[in-house]
Amino acid sequence: MKEPLILGGGLAGLSAGYHSNGTIFEEKSNVGGHARSSYKNGFIFDEGIHVLHTKNEYVLNLIEEINADLDIRDRNAWIFSHGAMTRFPFQANTYGLPINIVKDCLLGFIKNDFIDKKKIKNYEDWIHYMFGNGIAKHFLVPYSQKFWGVDAKELTTDWVSVRHPKPTIDEVLTGALQEQKKGFGINAVYRYPKQGGFGNIAKCLANKCNGRIKTNMEVTNIDPYKKEIEFNSEEIIGYENVISTLPLPDLIKILPDDVPIDVKDAAGRLKTNSFFVVNIGINREKITDKNWIYYLDKKYSFVRVSFPSNQSDHVSPPGTSSISAEIAYGHGNPLPVSKEKLADRVIDELISLNILKNVDEIVYLDTIDIKYAYVIFDKERKPAVQKIHKYLKTIGIIPCGRYGIWAYLWSDEAILSGKKAVEILHKRQFGKS
Repeated sequence: MKEPLILGGGLAGLSAGYHSNGTIFEEKSNVGGHARSSYKNGFIFDEGIHVLHTKNEYVLNLIEEINADLDIRDRNAWIFSHGAMTRFPFQANTYGLPINIVKDCLLGFIKNDFIDKKKIKNYEDWIHYMFGNGIAKHFLVPYSQKFWGVDAKELTTDWVSVRHPKPTIDEVLTGALQEQKKGFGINAVYRYPKQGGFGNIAKCLANKCNGRIKTNMEVTNIDPYKKEIEFNSEEIIGYENVISTLPLPDLIKILPDDVPIDVKDAAGRLKTNSFFVVNIGINREKITDKNWIYYLDKKYSFVRVSFPSNQSDHVSPPGTSSISAEIAYGHGNPLPVSKEKLADRVIDELISLNILKNVDEIVYLDTIDIKYAYVIFDKERKPAVQKIHKYLKTIGIIPCGRYGIWAYLWSDEAILSGKKAVEILHKRQFGKS
């Protein structure tokens, strides 16, 4: 096989390199994409919450092969809503909420008359179908708006799959009468690296691609007719085959001007939300035993707060704790203050929630602005992606990864996406025989 030139060094690109002898070109100075970790002053932070919760045997064997060394951990996740802290997921754990809300959620689930699956037209319908009016009204619908920035009626159901586990009536009743510690959902048990943060998976994959990774290489132009790629507006490299993990809108912009107008229009219709992440190190150990907490109320800027120092004993210095607050923005979610003031806002909110104390010494403070966070599954997405992918096939570019496929891929799915891209390339070269 003529080995590919691989654009992007996230998990999908690294996987494509691992499954071929292709060369990976990464825009930044280090690999990992959104699955990278930052290292500074003894603290290690991921770009928001990252855990590996796959049961895919191939991926688990690959993790062993690359010596990523992951611990198996039980999730300890919570939700703060309506002035109460309840266990995650909301639909199975209403104990502790105001009694009228508990009653609404119970009756809505038990007496749910949305039973015709054929009437589901959007994500909001799906929520009502699965969980009833009370759970929809008191958490899932408003949280969806806070997270995605678009109304739940504007979202499709293409992405939901196993992401929202449906409890039984017995489980809903138990979770209303008492605190139940039973784990629900695909990530109730997950894996996380012992050392190096989640980015250690990418580092271990990169080690297997040693000598075939070029960093600080931004793609500035692709000429599919000459089969040349321009990097950093100066260096031109020829290619035989290309696998791209670049976000589809960015990829279309660096192709020739003769890209069909309907393909350009399709790229313009693709949407994601963005995440602004505030990372904090505190000179106090064990500030909580929780892994992460979801926040419903819009008076709190963040949708989720995690505690990386509870994921591993080796991501913060001894005697300290770490916090990562994720603020979703874009579309219907404007930032509450300027990005320069968001860290102070987050700290004030954490103090008001008694997560931080006024006397706490903050020994680390940094922010990350993630332009492309989660792909928005609106009605435009599927036809737009199909049109773009069909065009890319005509010019010999194979897309993969979360933003190349333009889908809600978990880390294991991103790894498999890179593998699949190599298989597609192999099939195009040899599949006819």
